[in-house]
Order: sequence, then structure tokens, then C-alpha cells
Amino acid sequence: MSSEAMVKIRDLNVRIKGKDVLKGINLDIPKNSIFAIMGPSGSGKSTLLRAINKLWDLYPDVEVKGKIFVDGVDVDSMEPHQLRRLVGMVFQRPNPFPHLSVFDNVALGLKIHKMAKDKKELRKNVEWALKKAYLWEEVKDDLKRKAHTLSGGQQQRLCIARAIALKPKVLLMDEPTSALDVVSTKKIEENIVSLKNDFTIIIVTHNPQQAARISDYVAFIYQGEVVEVGPTAEIFTRPKHPLTEKYVVGKV
Repeated sequence: MSSEAMVKIRDLNVRIKGKDVLKGINLDIPKNSIFAIMGPSGSGKSTLLRAINKLWDLYPDVEVKGKIFVDGVDVDSMEPHQLRRLVGMVFQRPNPFPHLSVFDNVALGLKIHKMAKDKKELRKNVEWALKKAYLWEEVKDDLKRKAHTLSGGQQQRLCIARAIALKPKVLLMDEPTSALDVVSTKKIEENIVSLKNDFTIIIVTHNPQQAARISDYVAFIYQGEVVEVGPTAEIFTRPKHPLTEKYVVGKV
């Protein structure tokens, strides 16, 4: 698995306000796969995701040690704007820019990073991202519509479009359906599965059934440590660790 890893994490430790939240994390995330990180609340899942794109650098009371490589490059060697181009992120709750239009939400990053030479190319890139996020058919007739007028599920798909418009190598998703209804969740899960053809996706979920439905690989994290990692089918049908077995059947 490691030779084709898009993301490599080596001996990652994270302390928040003096408390060890992640302890000695080692993971290889294969290219063009959906890699689920599952575990109960407080196990360190979201902390791990935020370490990958160095969001913890903004917090003076958080100490991060270890190495993270994205496409062979040490993230510590990158400027923040370089890392944001390489690693996109979708958060738990939809967070579009509410008073910007649908079009401008997606176009903003493309403009900042100067990824379109003219208006025609900008529109083409926005359309590509909205189609990839399964949103184009619902918004194509009114791209000037303000983002806050969309439904919750549509807003989250708009955030996915915004994240993938820059064509990053890696897409991080922090419980992207936890605030959504069943119908919206199903649509976004279908969307995520289709996106792995273009991106390496790391998704945090507190729902083992979701991990089973959509992921290719899964890591089970408990109290800041990796208990077990492997192909999803194996973890769910033949878990090696008794704690993993308890978790996947809902006893942890």
C-alpha cells in the first residue's frame, strides 16, 4: 500500500493544552481511494484531519510532532497557500460564503490562485466543479443565486464544489453528512464515491455504517491511537482486534 500512498503519516503526535490527543499515528493513504477514519467521539479523528492540512498552526496551545507527506512532499516545507492548493477540506457543517452567489463561491479560490486566464475559462472551471459535486443541474439556471438560499444538502455540495475547483490532490472531509437529512446524506455519499476517480479522499465519520458503505480502506482510532487499519471489507467482516469488532457492531 505504501508505494502508492498519496498521504503518508509518520509518528504523528498532537497535544492540545497539554493533553495527548493523538499518539504515534502511522498511516498510508492510497491514491484515488476513499479512506475512512472512524471511532467514537473524542477519539482524535478530526484532530488528525486538521493536522494533515496544518490547521493547528493557527493555535498556539496545540503542539504537533511527526511527519506528514502529501504526494511525496513534507507539508512542513510548504507555504500555507501551496498546501491549500494541494489539500482541500469540507467541514462538518456547510460553510459557504452566504451572501456570495453560487458562481462566486466556487470562483473565488480560482481567482485567488489565478487558475483561469479569462472569464470563459473561469466559467468552464466553475461548471466542471459544480458538475463533479452533483449540483450543476439544480443551479445552472440561476448561478447568481445567493448561497444562503440553498438547502443544507445543496450548501454542502457547494462547499464540495468550492474545495475541488482548485483540483487538489487530496480532499479532506470532516463528517460531511452529520448535519444533513437521510436523502441529502445519500446524495453526498454517492458524490463522494464518484470523486475518488479524481481525488484521494480522507473522510472522518462517527458512523461505522457510512464507512462500510463508501470507503475502500478504514482506520479505527480509539483514545488517540490507531487500533486497526486495512481494507474496509476485512475490517468489517474479519476484524483482528476485539475492540474493532465491538465498535463495528455498536458496542463501543
